[in-house]
Amino acid sequence: MKQLITIAALGGALSLMAAPQLSLFDARAQGAPAAQPAPARAATPYDGLSTAQQTAMLARQTASGELAALPDAQVLAVFDALQPEALLTWARQEINRFPEYEYAMTRQERLNGQWQDKPARMLIRYRHMPRQLYARWLPNGAQAGQEIIYDETKRRDEMYGHLGGVLGFTSIWTAIDGSLAKSQSNHTVRDLGFQFVLSMLERDARTLKAAGLSEKYSRAEIVQEHGTRMVALTWELPEGAPKYYAKKVQLMFDLRHPWPRQETAWDADGNMVEKIVFEKAVKKSFDASTFDPTNAEYKF
Repeated sequence: MKQLITIAALGGALSLMAAPQLSLFDARAQGAPAAQPAPARAATPYDGLSTAQQTAMLARQTASGELAALPDAQVLAVFDALQPEALLTWARQEINRFPEYEYAMTRQERLNGQWQDKPARMLIRYRHMPRQLYARWLPNGAQAGQEIIYDETKRRDEMYGHLGGVLGFTSIWTAIDGSLAKSQSNHTVRDLGFQFVLSMLERDARTLKAAGLSEKYSRAEIVQEHGTRMVALTWELPEGAPKYYAKKVQLMFDLRHPWPRQETAWDADGNMVEKIVFEKAVKKSFDASTFDPTNAEYKF
């Protein structure tokens, strides 16, 4: 029940180190033609602005739909102009507006070197402070029928739940990083929620900055995924886990919401280690019954 999830809307922005390139002298020595200068990108209103000003403009253009209405070339120019700190600051401000929410997702991971053949489909109700959540595994996905509740105010290191199918009649307390949890995910239940995605981006950004490297994503692209036009941001990091989250990370978002629509990560050998698709997120205000196993809606 661990997992990462993916924030925000965000575009989020971490870090990355561009792949080393041959110098002009080395290229000519190998008979390669001299590199041509990259074409100038389109000007944007973000050019020359401070971090705070870029942050405010990104928030306004996302909320109004103005960013999503721009043509592809102009959207890419915006993401080229954005300072890494502006993107992370915007993401933090937006996620702070979602202290409680419900979202659906699908998730696949590589466990013990093996890629999960069937993704899990999940409904999650999440409160960040204090950390509380309810998760249900949905039909037509792995572990369908399984449920868990986690409440750090009661047991910080344990969760309460039951398996799906014929084994779902008994609910028990189990360690959040125990053998059952590890058999299903590389993450703990505390990693669920968009706040974890943002904290991962911020951690990698700090590590890159401390090493004197760029915190900015290496590539921005416009893609069509799940029937929606999105921007895909890719970070190619100097190395993989544990120093960084992964060797390569990609976030996709549809320019209208402060949460990611898809997160994918690869290891140093180019193997996909996880793929998470966020289908929807809705801001909520939960009452105590949401995180109570006796809730009549649940099957504990």
